[in-house]
Amino acid sequence: PLPEETVTMTVTFAEYQPHVGDQDALKLTVAGAVQETGQVVAKELRVRLHTPELTLTLLAPAVVGQDTPIQVVFQNPLPETLTGATLRMEGAGIACPKPFPL
Repeated sequence: PLPEETVTMTVTFAEYQPHVGDQDALKLTVAGAVQETGQVVAKELRVRLHTPELTLTLLAPAVVGQDTPIQVVFQNPLPETLTGATLRMEGAGIACPKPFPL
């Protein structure tokens, strides 16, 4: 009577990666059955995946009529190499954003 037990389960990146796509959340469901009563208990949890941030740093003073160097930093949190990644810069005066392949 009244026992409590904690069970730890791990969902690996390899297990959920094929199912995430461009979504930023996982929906986890845990279910159990009470053998003596046949009662089923279930709980659902939606976990939002954190997207890594881009860090922008101005490397020199921005002067009208001159090029402005900007450093962009992105850290890949995945245990695999990214392929086909592209950055695009947009802003006032940039008529056609040019893709920068990584």
